[in-house]
Amino acid sequence: MKLRRVDPRKIRIPEVRVTARMSEETAEQFKSSVKEVGIDEPIKCYLVGEELWLSDGKHRLDEALANGLELVDITVREGTMVDVMCNNLMSGHLRGKHPISEMRRVISELFTVHHVGIEEIRRRTGYTQAYVENLLLVSELTPLVLAALDEERIGLGIALLLAKFKDPVEQEKHFWMKVNCHMDLPTFRQYLKEYEAAIAAQAAPPPAPTERPLALIKCAYCGDAHPLEELASIITCHACAGILYGAIAQGQREARQDENTVPGATPGT
Repeated sequence: MKLRRVDPRKIRIPEVRVTARMSEETAEQFKSSVKEVGIDEPIKCYLVGEELWLSDGKHRLDEALANGLELVDITVREGTMVDVMCNNLMSGHLRGKHPISEMRRVISELFTVHHVGIEEIRRRTGYTQAYVENLLLVSELTPLVLAALDEERIGLGIALLLAKFKDPVEQEKHFWMKVNCHMDLPTFRQYLKEYEAAIAAQAAPPPAPTERPLALIKCAYCGDAHPLEELASIITCHACAGILYGAIAQGQREARQDENTVPGATPGT
């Protein structure tokens, strides 16, 4: 690492980065301090090829440019854009100021564009693996929900709950429920739990049909019991019904007599 004095206009600022947040009062005090005593802490930069890229100290650089300073002190290391981004993340982490929206963008850029793995991001930034994974997870939210996260209308906890829904329609439906009903995190978590339970109940398979004993119905003519599919319903008048009853009764008597007759015996003996 080298200490140099350079023209602040030659320092390039990455489009995707983390910038520390200041309250309005702190920002005014910082601006007044720069005007009175200048910048007493070097701005951190990386030399990538032939260009100087800012990794930490954007507020100092902004004030240097605003006050027309011709030279500023910087520390310089040779590296890559991955080095610039990782150092920027680490600096924000050490200062305890890391806007979720900006953290998400930088980590997503490292992972998807520069193909830096989660373990390497964790090692080079000091973040936990779970935190890195969570920020990558919320990066998959719809633009509407991501905008709400970036604008701090929802927090990381709400965003993670919404990220469980891979269907964009589901994500935004529950997002609007949270916003319109002014749910806090515990209430929103309970709402989703009840919603998922209701959906699971609807999707549950119907109970298996219970087996019933075969229904038998007596024939009006012969008196024997038969399954329903073996019965026929024929409309008859009273006279015909009487004839049928008689004919069936006669046939049944003859059948019983035939059963009681011994083969080879002479009738009447």
